[in-house]
Amino acid sequence: MLQSERGASAVLVGIMIVPLIGCLAIALDVGALYVERGQLQNGADAAALAVAQNCAGDGVCDNAWSQAASFANANANDGAANTLAPSFPNAHTVVITDSTRVAGTDAPAIYHPFAAVLGIDSTTVRASATAEWGPPKASAVVLPIALSFCEFRPTLDGTLQLIRYDTNVSCKGRDGHPIPGGFGWLERVSGLCEAFVDLDDATAPSEPGNSYPGVCDPGMAELAGKTILIPIFDGADVVSGPAKWYHIYAFAAFTVTGWKFSGGNKMPTVDLDPAAPHCTGNCRGIQGYFDHWVSVDAAAVELGGPDLGASIARLKN
Repeated sequence: MLQSERGASAVLVGIMIVPLIGCLAIALDVGALYVERGQLQNGADAAALAVAQNCAGDGVCDNAWSQAASFANANANDGAANTLAPSFPNAHTVVITDSTRVAGTDAPAIYHPFAAVLGIDSTTVRASATAEWGPPKASAVVLPIALSFCEFRPTLDGTLQLIRYDTNVSCKGRDGHPIPGGFGWLERVSGLCEAFVDLDDATAPSEPGNSYPGVCDPGMAELAGKTILIPIFDGADVVSGPAKWYHIYAFAAFTVTGWKFSGGNKMPTVDLDPAAPHCTGNCRGIQGYFDHWVSVDAAAVELGGPDLGASIARLKN
């Protein structure tokens, strides 16, 4: 005779309740931890980069803690995060660490409604980010020219100027020895309007002749009013004829306001700023001004060069 199976379901549910709660804990509580971790990491990254930009801009890392807390909170969905005081391992690096803070209660941990049944009541999540800043030591440059040190204005006061390469201007470099003024074209990366400069190399080869490279035409209009890295030379091979190489001392930030280059039928002429000295007639040159500048768009740049006002701020991890 068949036995009654009444109550069997209750037994099965009782047996399966613990693994079911475990699955819920994994699906919901652990999922919440991943979301929290992502928010905290975004906040730490944004905070570290913001502090690095501030430090690079004026060399003073003031209000780093409040700045870091502001960015960490802004990247949390509930607008709350704990932020430790930023640490500075060296003069050009900052480390930001943030952790869980629950809005409304200020609890330092996330409560787990399902994992609590398994004995795991809450978890504190942490994230950390490191950013660095400093003047470039090696970088690609989007306009393959090098400007003379004597054309560089160390006051970085935004004075508009016209730098010409069609005249034999003589001036003095950092050591007082004569160097050519103006600027010269650098040897380009094949097929590109770009040069790569590393201050560890003794010299940067020049492009033969002084003609404007036509390959630069497509990108020149994009440089109008833009601040770019420009190599500054403090020495050159000028024994006879055009320089064969330039000794690059540092990188500066140069805002391009106009230009007039040679190149036969390819001679872009721009006068964006009427206050700048104009390049008319047979003049060949570039308008613009030097200034303080911090970029966060140069991940491939190597840092560690002399400081002429141009700095890079970036995340390290």
